[in-house]
Amino acid sequence: MRGIDQAAATGWPSCPGRSGALALAAPRRQRWTGAPLRLFSVAIRGTVSPFGPLAKLMRFLTLTAGFAVVAAFALACAGRDPALTDADLFRGEVLQRVDLRFGEGDWAALKKAFRDNTYYPADLTWNGHTVARVGVRSRGHGSRSGAKPGLLVDMNRYTPGQTFLGLKALVLDNLTQDASGVRETVAMRFYSRLNVPAPREAHTRLYVNGDYAGLYVIIEEVDEFLVSRLFGHVDHAGQDAGYLFEFNYTTGVPWRFDYLGPKLAPYKDRFDIKDKHGRADDAIWGPVETLTRLASETSPDAFADTIKAHLDLEAFMRYVAAQNFVAQHDGLLGYAGANNFYLYRRSGGSHVFIAWDEDNAFASPDFALDTRHDENVVMRKLMAQDALRARYYGLLQTAAAAAAEVTPGRPDGWLRGEIKAQLDLIARAKYDDLQSPFSSHEQFAAQELMLGFPAARVRFVACQLARQSGTPAAGCQ
Repeated sequence: MRGIDQAAATGWPSCPGRSGALALAAPRRQRWTGAPLRLFSVAIRGTVSPFGPLAKLMRFLTLTAGFAVVAAFALACAGRDPALTDADLFRGEVLQRVDLRFGEGDWAALKKAFRDNTYYPADLTWNGHTVARVGVRSRGHGSRSGAKPGLLVDMNRYTPGQTFLGLKALVLDNLTQDASGVRETVAMRFYSRLNVPAPREAHTRLYVNGDYAGLYVIIEEVDEFLVSRLFGHVDHAGQDAGYLFEFNYTTGVPWRFDYLGPKLAPYKDRFDIKDKHGRADDAIWGPVETLTRLASETSPDAFADTIKAHLDLEAFMRYVAAQNFVAQHDGLLGYAGANNFYLYRRSGGSHVFIAWDEDNAFASPDFALDTRHDENVVMRKLMAQDALRARYYGLLQTAAAAAAEVTPGRPDGWLRGEIKAQLDLIARAKYDDLQSPFSSHEQFAAQELMLGFPAARVRFVACQLARQSGTPAAGCQ
Protein backbone atom coordinates (compact mmCIF):
# COMPACT_ATOMS: atom_id res chain seq x y z
CA MET A 1 0.00 0.00 0.00
CA ARG A 2 1.52 3.29 -1.07
CA GLY A 3 1.73 6.11 1.45
CA ILE A 4 1.83 9.78 0.63
CA ASP A 5 5.60 10.03 1.12
CA GLN A 6 6.10 7.11 -1.30
CA ALA A 7 3.88 8.77 -3.87
CA ALA A 8 5.81 12.01 -3.54
CA ALA A 9 9.05 10.13 -4.17
CA THR A 10 7.86 9.24 -7.68
CA GLY A 11 8.07 12.89 -8.66
CA TRP A 12 4.35 13.37 -9.16
CA PRO A 13 2.88 16.71 -8.11
CA SER A 14 0.32 16.93 -5.34
CA CYS A 15 -3.14 18.40 -5.68
CA PRO A 16 -3.73 21.86 -4.20
CA GLY A 17 -5.70 21.55 -0.99
CA ARG A 18 -5.68 17.72 -1.06
CA SER A 19 -3.35 15.02 0.18
CA GLY A 20 -2.61 11.86 -1.69
CA ALA A 21 -5.55 11.90 -4.09
CA LEU A 22 -3.31 11.09 -7.03
CA ALA A 23 -0.96 8.80 -5.15
CA LEU A 24 -3.19 5.79 -5.72
CA ALA A 25 -3.36 6.14 -9.47
CA ALA A 26 -0.19 7.96 -10.49
CA PRO A 27 2.35 5.13 -10.13
CA ARG A 28 0.11 2.80 -12.15
CA ARG A 29 -0.24 5.34 -14.97
CA GLN A 30 3.48 6.01 -14.91
CA ARG A 31 4.19 2.32 -15.28
CA TRP A 32 1.82 1.69 -18.18
CA THR A 33 2.27 4.91 -20.17
CA GLY A 34 5.70 6.42 -19.61
CA ALA A 35 7.76 3.23 -19.43
CA PRO A 36 6.53 1.58 -22.68
CA LEU A 37 6.94 4.83 -24.61
CA ARG A 38 10.47 5.27 -23.29
CA LEU A 39 11.35 1.75 -24.45
CA PHE A 40 9.79 2.48 -27.84
CA SER A 41 11.84 5.67 -28.10
CA VAL A 42 15.08 3.87 -27.28
CA ALA A 43 14.29 1.13 -29.79
CA ILE A 44 13.95 3.49 -32.74
CA ARG A 45 16.45 6.18 -31.72
CA GLY A 46 19.27 6.36 -34.22
CA THR A 47 17.54 4.08 -36.70
CA VAL A 48 14.76 6.32 -37.96
CA SER A 49 14.87 9.76 -39.46
CA PRO A 50 13.68 12.39 -36.96
CA PHE A 51 11.44 13.74 -39.71
CA GLY A 52 10.07 10.39 -40.85
CA PRO A 53 6.52 9.10 -40.26
CA LEU A 54 7.55 6.67 -37.51
CA ALA A 55 9.24 9.41 -35.51
CA LYS A 56 6.18 11.61 -35.92
CA LEU A 57 4.00 8.75 -34.68
CA MET A 58 6.23 8.34 -31.66
CA ARG A 59 5.98 12.06 -30.83
CA PHE A 60 2.21 11.93 -31.27
CA LEU A 61 1.86 8.97 -28.90
CA THR A 62 4.11 10.63 -26.34
CA LEU A 63 2.08 13.85 -26.45
CA THR A 64 -1.18 11.88 -26.23
CA ALA A 65 0.05 10.00 -23.18
CA GLY A 66 1.16 13.27 -21.62
CA PHE A 67 -2.24 14.85 -22.14
CA ALA A 68 -3.89 11.72 -20.69
CA VAL A 69 -1.76 11.93 -17.56
CA VAL A 70 -2.49 15.64 -17.15
CA ALA A 71 -6.20 14.94 -17.58
CA ALA A 72 -6.03 12.14 -15.03
CA PHE A 73 -4.23 14.46 -12.62
CA ALA A 74 -6.91 17.11 -13.10
CA LEU A 75 -9.68 14.60 -12.47
CA ALA A 76 -7.97 13.31 -9.35
CA CYS A 77 -7.50 16.81 -8.00
CA ALA A 78 -11.15 17.51 -8.74
CA GLY A 79 -12.04 14.70 -6.33
CA ARG A 80 -13.29 12.26 -8.98
CA ASP A 81 -10.62 9.59 -8.51
CA PRO A 82 -12.66 6.38 -8.31
CA ALA A 83 -9.97 4.71 -6.20
CA LEU A 84 -11.13 6.56 -3.09
CA THR A 85 -14.62 5.50 -2.05
CA ASP A 86 -16.31 4.56 1.17
CA ALA A 87 -17.09 1.16 -0.36
CA ASP A 88 -13.36 0.45 -0.63
CA LEU A 89 -12.83 1.42 2.99
CA PHE A 90 -15.42 -1.15 4.10
CA ARG A 91 -14.33 -3.97 1.80
CA GLY A 92 -14.34 -6.83 4.27
CA GLU A 93 -12.26 -9.03 1.97
CA VAL A 94 -9.28 -6.70 2.44
CA LEU A 95 -7.27 -6.15 5.60
CA GLN A 96 -7.08 -2.37 5.68
CA ARG A 97 -4.35 -0.16 7.11
CA VAL A 98 -5.13 3.05 8.97
CA ASP A 99 -2.48 5.43 10.30
CA LEU A 100 -3.03 8.05 12.99
CA ARG A 101 -0.38 10.64 13.74
CA PHE A 102 -0.75 12.56 17.00
CA GLY A 103 1.19 15.48 18.36
CA GLU A 104 3.89 14.82 20.92
CA GLY A 105 2.46 13.29 24.08
CA ASP A 106 -1.18 13.22 22.93
CA TRP A 107 -1.41 9.46 22.32
CA ALA A 108 0.09 8.74 25.73
CA ALA A 109 -2.33 11.23 27.32
CA LEU A 110 -5.32 9.60 25.61
CA LYS A 111 -4.27 6.16 26.84
CA LYS A 112 -3.66 7.40 30.37
CA ALA A 113 -7.08 9.10 30.55
CA PHE A 114 -8.90 6.41 28.56
CA ARG A 115 -12.05 6.73 30.68
CA ASP A 116 -12.46 10.36 29.59
CA ASN A 117 -13.97 11.59 26.33
CA THR A 118 -11.28 14.20 25.70
CA TYR A 119 -10.55 14.77 22.01
CA TYR A 120 -7.02 15.03 20.62
CA PRO A 121 -6.09 16.29 17.14
CA ALA A 122 -4.47 13.84 14.74
CA ASP A 123 -3.94 13.22 11.05
CA LEU A 124 -5.61 10.12 9.59
CA THR A 125 -4.14 8.34 6.57
CA TRP A 126 -5.74 5.51 4.63
CA ASN A 127 -4.58 4.14 1.31
CA GLY A 128 -2.47 7.19 0.55
CA HIS A 129 -5.14 9.73 1.43
CA THR A 130 -4.70 11.95 4.49
CA VAL A 131 -7.31 13.93 6.39
CA ALA A 132 -5.66 16.53 8.60
CA ARG A 133 -6.71 17.51 12.12
CA VAL A 134 -9.42 15.01 12.87
CA GLY A 135 -10.60 14.67 16.47
CA VAL A 136 -9.86 11.37 18.22
CA ARG A 137 -11.12 10.25 21.62
CA SER A 138 -11.43 7.09 23.67
CA ARG A 139 -14.80 5.31 23.41
CA GLY A 140 -16.74 2.29 24.62
CA HIS A 141 -18.27 1.03 27.83
CA GLY A 142 -16.90 -2.29 29.06
CA SER A 143 -14.38 -2.29 26.22
CA ARG A 144 -12.47 0.81 27.36
CA SER A 145 -8.77 0.12 27.67
CA GLY A 146 -5.65 2.05 28.49
CA ALA A 147 -3.45 -0.43 26.65
CA LYS A 148 -5.54 -0.65 23.49
CA PRO A 149 -8.15 2.12 23.44
CA GLY A 150 -11.26 1.95 21.34
CA LEU A 151 -11.46 5.16 19.32
CA LEU A 152 -14.00 7.53 17.83
CA VAL A 153 -12.62 9.57 14.93
CA ASP A 154 -14.56 12.80 14.29
CA MET A 155 -13.62 14.26 10.91
CA ASN A 156 -15.02 17.75 11.51
CA ARG A 157 -14.17 18.22 15.18
CA TYR A 158 -11.60 20.90 14.36
CA THR A 159 -12.44 21.57 10.71
CA PRO A 160 -16.16 22.34 10.26
CA GLY A 161 -17.69 20.50 7.33
CA GLN A 162 -14.71 18.20 6.79
CA THR A 163 -15.53 14.63 5.77
CA PHE A 164 -13.56 11.57 4.74
CA LEU A 165 -14.99 9.74 1.72
CA GLY A 166 -18.27 11.43 2.59
CA LEU A 167 -18.15 10.16 6.18
CA LYS A 168 -18.31 12.49 9.17
CA ALA A 169 -16.95 9.97 11.67
CA LEU A 170 -15.59 6.46 12.09
CA VAL A 171 -15.34 4.05 15.00
CA LEU A 172 -12.18 2.02 15.55
CA ASP A 173 -13.25 -0.97 17.64
CA ASN A 174 -10.42 -2.38 19.76
CA LEU A 175 -11.73 -5.99 19.87
CA THR A 176 -11.06 -6.29 23.61
CA GLN A 177 -14.29 -8.21 24.22
CA ASP A 178 -13.98 -10.78 21.45
CA ALA A 179 -11.17 -13.33 21.57
CA SER A 180 -12.05 -14.61 18.09
CA GLY A 181 -11.80 -11.15 16.54
CA VAL A 182 -14.67 -11.80 14.11
CA ARG A 183 -17.97 -12.02 16.01
CA GLU A 184 -18.91 -8.40 15.37
CA THR A 185 -17.89 -8.33 11.72
CA VAL A 186 -19.44 -11.69 10.82
CA ALA A 187 -22.73 -10.81 12.52
CA MET A 188 -23.03 -7.48 10.70
CA ARG A 189 -22.28 -9.01 7.32
CA PHE A 190 -24.81 -11.76 7.99
CA TYR A 191 -27.40 -9.14 8.98
CA SER A 192 -26.88 -7.33 5.70
CA ARG A 193 -27.41 -10.64 3.91
CA LEU A 194 -30.74 -10.93 5.73
CA ASN A 195 -31.75 -7.33 4.89
CA VAL A 196 -31.38 -6.18 8.49
CA PRO A 197 -30.21 -2.53 8.70
CA ALA A 198 -26.62 -2.58 9.92
CA PRO A 199 -23.39 -0.56 9.62
CA ARG A 200 -20.55 -1.64 7.36
CA GLU A 201 -17.34 -2.92 8.95
CA ALA A 202 -13.84 -4.02 8.00
CA HIS A 203 -10.76 -5.22 9.86
CA THR A 204 -7.71 -2.98 9.88
CA ARG A 205 -4.18 -2.79 11.13
CA LEU A 206 -3.94 0.44 13.11
CA TYR A 207 -0.63 2.30 13.28
CA VAL A 208 -0.15 5.21 15.66
CA ASN A 209 2.80 7.50 15.02
CA GLY A 210 4.30 4.74 12.89
CA ASP A 211 3.99 1.98 15.51
CA TYR A 212 1.61 -0.96 15.21
CA ALA A 213 -1.19 -0.42 17.74
CA GLY A 214 -3.05 -3.65 17.02
CA LEU A 215 -5.89 -5.23 15.09
CA TYR A 216 -9.02 -3.08 15.03
CA VAL A 217 -12.34 -2.97 13.20
CA ILE A 218 -13.42 0.09 11.22
CA ILE A 219 -17.13 0.61 11.91
CA GLU A 220 -19.40 2.93 9.99
CA GLU A 221 -20.83 5.58 12.29
CA VAL A 222 -24.62 5.49 12.55
CA ASP A 223 -25.66 8.93 11.32
CA GLU A 224 -27.72 10.54 8.59
CA PHE A 225 -25.31 9.30 5.91
CA LEU A 226 -25.77 5.68 6.99
CA VAL A 227 -29.53 6.24 7.18
CA SER A 228 -29.48 7.69 3.66
CA ARG A 229 -27.52 4.66 2.41
CA LEU A 230 -29.92 2.22 4.05
CA PHE A 231 -33.25 3.95 3.44
CA GLY A 232 -32.43 6.36 0.63
CA HIS A 233 -34.68 9.26 1.51
CA VAL A 234 -32.85 11.58 3.88
CA ASP A 235 -32.70 15.33 3.37
CA HIS A 236 -29.36 16.23 4.96
CA ALA A 237 -30.48 19.83 5.41
CA GLY A 238 -32.84 18.57 8.08
CA GLN A 239 -36.26 19.32 6.62
CA ASP A 240 -36.96 15.61 6.16
CA ALA A 241 -34.03 13.98 7.90
CA GLY A 242 -36.21 11.83 10.12
CA TYR A 243 -35.25 11.12 13.71
CA LEU A 244 -32.27 8.98 14.65
CA PHE A 245 -31.79 7.84 18.25
CA GLU A 246 -29.00 5.99 20.01
CA PHE A 247 -30.30 3.84 22.84
CA ASN A 248 -28.63 4.63 26.17
CA TYR A 249 -28.47 1.60 28.41
CA THR A 250 -29.03 2.42 32.09
CA THR A 251 -27.12 0.04 34.34
CA GLY A 252 -29.35 -1.66 36.86
CA VAL A 253 -32.57 -0.39 35.27
CA PRO A 254 -33.39 -2.80 32.42
CA TRP A 255 -35.89 -1.65 29.80
CA ARG A 256 -37.97 -4.14 27.84
CA PHE A 257 -40.26 -1.81 25.91
CA ASP A 258 -42.10 -0.93 29.11
CA TYR A 259 -44.19 2.23 29.18
CA LEU A 260 -42.29 4.92 31.09
CA GLY A 261 -45.21 7.29 31.60
CA PRO A 262 -46.54 10.36 29.77
CA LYS A 263 -43.65 12.70 30.56
CA LEU A 264 -40.87 12.86 27.98
CA ALA A 265 -37.90 13.00 30.37
CA PRO A 266 -37.46 9.19 30.70
CA TYR A 267 -37.49 8.81 26.92
CA LYS A 268 -34.97 11.62 26.49
CA ASP A 269 -32.68 9.80 28.93
CA ARG A 270 -32.88 6.48 27.11
CA PHE A 271 -33.11 7.68 23.50
CA ASP A 272 -30.37 10.14 22.61
CA ILE A 273 -31.30 12.11 19.49
CA LYS A 274 -28.39 12.38 17.05
CA ASP A 275 -29.41 15.75 15.60
CA LYS A 276 -32.38 17.83 16.75
CA HIS A 277 -32.34 20.10 13.68
CA GLY A 278 -34.04 22.70 15.88
CA ARG A 279 -37.15 20.58 16.34
CA ALA A 280 -39.30 20.63 19.48
CA ASP A 281 -39.13 17.88 22.09
CA ASP A 282 -42.72 16.85 21.43
CA ALA A 283 -41.92 16.23 17.77
CA ILE A 284 -38.81 14.22 18.66
CA TRP A 285 -39.78 12.06 21.63
CA GLY A 286 -43.58 12.28 21.55
CA PRO A 287 -43.91 9.44 19.00
CA VAL A 288 -41.57 7.26 21.08
CA GLU A 289 -43.82 7.77 24.10
CA THR A 290 -46.84 6.95 21.92
CA LEU A 291 -45.21 3.76 20.63
CA THR A 292 -44.39 2.42 24.08
CA ARG A 293 -47.79 3.42 25.48
CA LEU A 294 -49.68 1.64 22.71
CA ALA A 295 -47.41 -1.38 23.03
CA SER A 296 -48.29 -1.65 26.71
CA GLU A 297 -52.00 -0.78 26.50
CA THR A 298 -53.10 -2.65 23.38
CA SER A 299 -54.45 -6.19 23.69
CA PRO A 300 -52.71 -8.97 21.74
CA ASP A 301 -55.72 -9.36 19.41
CA ALA A 302 -55.57 -5.73 18.26
CA PHE A 303 -51.83 -5.31 18.66
CA ALA A 304 -50.59 -5.67 15.08
CA ASP A 305 -53.24 -3.42 13.54
CA THR A 306 -52.69 -0.75 16.19
CA ILE A 307 -48.92 -0.76 16.35
CA LYS A 308 -48.00 -1.09 12.66
CA ALA A 309 -48.36 2.65 12.06
CA HIS A 310 -45.73 3.27 14.74
CA LEU A 311 -43.38 0.28 14.38
CA ASP A 312 -42.26 -1.53 11.23
CA LEU A 313 -43.34 -4.99 12.41
CA GLU A 314 -41.75 -6.92 9.55
CA ALA A 315 -38.40 -5.22 10.10
CA PHE A 316 -38.73 -5.72 13.86
CA MET A 317 -39.31 -9.46 13.55
CA ARG A 318 -36.56 -9.82 10.95
CA TYR A 319 -34.14 -8.13 13.35
CA VAL A 320 -35.19 -10.26 16.33
CA ALA A 321 -34.99 -13.46 14.25
CA ALA A 322 -31.53 -12.55 12.95
CA GLN A 323 -30.27 -11.79 16.46
CA ASN A 324 -31.73 -15.02 17.75
CA PHE A 325 -30.11 -17.07 14.99
CA VAL A 326 -26.65 -15.68 15.82
CA ALA A 327 -27.41 -16.21 19.53
CA GLN A 328 -27.00 -12.56 20.52
CA HIS A 329 -27.70 -12.44 24.25
CA ASP A 330 -27.00 -8.71 24.69
CA GLY A 331 -29.22 -7.21 22.01
CA LEU A 332 -32.81 -6.13 21.67
CA LEU A 333 -33.96 -9.09 23.79
CA GLY A 334 -30.86 -8.98 25.96
CA TYR A 335 -30.20 -10.73 29.26
CA ALA A 336 -30.33 -7.37 31.07
CA GLY A 337 -33.03 -5.77 28.95
CA ALA A 338 -32.85 -4.09 25.56
CA ASN A 339 -29.36 -2.97 24.57
CA ASN A 340 -27.08 -2.10 21.66
CA PHE A 341 -29.29 -0.62 18.97
CA TYR A 342 -30.27 2.58 17.19
CA LEU A 343 -33.85 3.57 16.47
CA TYR A 344 -34.79 5.50 13.35
CA ARG A 345 -38.14 7.09 12.54
CA ARG A 346 -38.98 8.43 9.14
CA SER A 347 -40.68 11.81 9.22
CA GLY A 348 -44.33 10.99 9.75
CA GLY A 349 -43.57 7.28 9.60
CA SER A 350 -42.90 4.22 11.71
CA HIS A 351 -39.84 3.26 13.76
CA VAL A 352 -37.20 0.78 12.61
CA PHE A 353 -34.21 -0.66 14.47
CA ILE A 354 -30.59 -0.49 13.31
CA ALA A 355 -28.13 -3.10 14.59
CA TRP A 356 -25.16 -2.07 16.70
CA ASP A 357 -22.40 -3.72 18.76
CA GLU A 358 -22.59 -7.45 18.09
CA ASP A 359 -19.43 -8.63 19.86
CA ASN A 360 -21.57 -10.78 22.19
CA ALA A 361 -23.17 -12.70 19.33
CA PHE A 362 -22.60 -16.43 18.71
CA ALA A 363 -23.06 -17.19 22.40
CA SER A 364 -24.21 -20.80 21.98
CA PRO A 365 -25.59 -22.95 19.13
CA ASP A 366 -28.41 -24.21 21.38
CA PHE A 367 -29.74 -20.70 22.09
CA ALA A 368 -33.52 -21.20 22.48
CA LEU A 369 -35.67 -19.82 19.66
CA ASP A 370 -38.00 -18.07 22.10
CA THR A 371 -35.33 -16.67 24.41
CA ARG A 372 -36.82 -13.84 26.51
CA HIS A 373 -39.89 -13.44 24.31
CA ASP A 374 -42.05 -13.37 27.41
CA GLU A 375 -39.99 -10.54 28.94
CA ASN A 376 -40.28 -8.07 26.05
CA VAL A 377 -43.64 -6.30 25.77
CA VAL A 378 -43.72 -6.18 21.96
CA MET A 379 -42.40 -9.68 21.34
CA ARG A 380 -44.73 -11.23 23.89
CA LYS A 381 -47.79 -9.76 22.18
CA LEU A 382 -46.59 -10.54 18.65
CA MET A 383 -45.99 -14.18 19.53
CA ALA A 384 -49.53 -14.44 20.91
CA GLN A 385 -50.84 -14.18 17.32
CA ASP A 386 -50.71 -17.35 15.21
CA ALA A 387 -49.87 -15.57 11.95
CA LEU A 388 -47.14 -13.41 13.47
CA ARG A 389 -45.66 -16.32 15.38
CA ALA A 390 -45.53 -18.33 12.15
CA ARG A 391 -43.86 -15.38 10.43
CA TYR A 392 -41.17 -15.21 13.12
CA TYR A 393 -40.36 -18.90 12.77
CA GLY A 394 -40.36 -18.49 9.00
CA LEU A 395 -37.75 -15.74 9.32
CA LEU A 396 -35.64 -18.02 11.50
CA GLN A 397 -35.86 -20.67 8.80
CA THR A 398 -34.77 -18.08 6.24
CA ALA A 399 -31.76 -17.20 8.41
CA ALA A 400 -30.80 -20.86 8.73
CA ALA A 401 -31.06 -21.33 4.97
CA ALA A 402 -28.90 -18.25 4.34
CA ALA A 403 -26.27 -19.58 6.75
CA ALA A 404 -26.21 -23.03 5.17
CA GLU A 405 -26.37 -21.91 1.53
CA VAL A 406 -23.49 -23.29 -0.50
CA THR A 407 -21.89 -20.50 -2.52
CA PRO A 408 -18.77 -20.42 -4.72
CA GLY A 409 -15.73 -21.23 -2.60
CA ARG A 410 -17.88 -22.04 0.44
CA PRO A 411 -18.83 -25.72 0.29
CA ASP A 412 -19.67 -25.80 4.01
CA GLY A 413 -22.19 -22.99 3.75
CA TRP A 414 -22.03 -19.21 3.54
CA LEU A 415 -21.72 -18.51 7.27
CA ARG A 416 -18.89 -20.93 8.00
CA GLY A 417 -17.15 -19.77 4.84
CA GLU A 418 -17.42 -16.15 5.99
CA ILE A 419 -16.05 -17.00 9.44
CA LYS A 420 -13.12 -18.91 7.96
CA ALA A 421 -12.36 -16.19 5.41
CA GLN A 422 -12.26 -13.51 8.10
CA LEU A 423 -10.15 -15.63 10.46
CA ASP A 424 -7.65 -16.28 7.65
CA LEU A 425 -7.60 -12.60 6.75
CA ILE A 426 -6.70 -11.38 10.24
CA ALA A 427 -4.48 -14.26 11.37
CA ARG A 428 -1.11 -12.51 11.02
CA ALA A 429 -2.36 -9.12 12.24
CA LYS A 430 -3.87 -10.84 15.28
CA TYR A 431 -0.63 -12.71 15.97
CA ASP A 432 1.30 -9.43 15.80
CA ASP A 433 -1.14 -7.67 18.16
CA LEU A 434 0.77 -7.48 21.43
CA GLN A 435 -1.93 -5.30 23.03
CA SER A 436 -4.67 -7.94 22.83
CA PRO A 437 -5.97 -8.89 26.29
CA PHE A 438 -6.43 -12.52 25.23
CA SER A 439 -3.93 -15.36 25.47
CA SER A 440 -3.14 -17.52 22.44
CA HIS A 441 -5.13 -20.36 24.02
CA GLU A 442 -8.18 -18.13 24.50
CA GLN A 443 -7.99 -16.91 20.92
CA PHE A 444 -7.66 -20.41 19.48
CA ALA A 445 -10.58 -21.71 21.57
CA ALA A 446 -12.80 -18.79 20.51
CA GLN A 447 -11.95 -19.31 16.85
CA GLU A 448 -12.78 -23.02 17.05
CA LEU A 449 -16.12 -22.23 18.67
CA MET A 450 -16.90 -19.80 15.86
CA LEU A 451 -16.04 -22.35 13.18
CA GLY A 452 -18.24 -24.97 14.83
CA PHE A 453 -21.20 -22.65 15.38
CA PRO A 454 -22.86 -22.59 11.91
CA ALA A 455 -23.42 -26.32 11.43
CA ALA A 456 -24.50 -26.85 15.03
CA ARG A 457 -26.83 -23.85 14.97
CA VAL A 458 -28.46 -24.83 11.68
CA ARG A 459 -29.13 -28.33 13.06
CA PHE A 460 -30.52 -26.98 16.32
CA VAL A 461 -32.82 -24.47 14.60
CA ALA A 462 -34.07 -27.12 12.16
CA CYS A 463 -34.89 -29.49 15.01
CA GLN A 464 -36.65 -26.81 17.03
CA LEU A 465 -38.70 -25.66 14.05
CA ALA A 466 -39.66 -29.25 13.28
CA ARG A 467 -40.77 -29.68 16.87
CA GLN A 468 -42.85 -26.49 16.61
CA SER A 469 -44.62 -27.91 13.56
CA GLY A 470 -45.22 -31.26 15.25
CA THR A 471 -43.09 -33.20 12.76
CA PRO A 472 -39.70 -33.94 14.39
CA ALA A 473 -36.93 -34.33 11.85
CA ALA A 474 -34.54 -37.26 11.64
CA GLY A 475 -31.56 -36.95 13.94
CA CYS A 476 -33.31 -34.59 16.36
CA GLN A 477 -33.44 -35.54 20.00
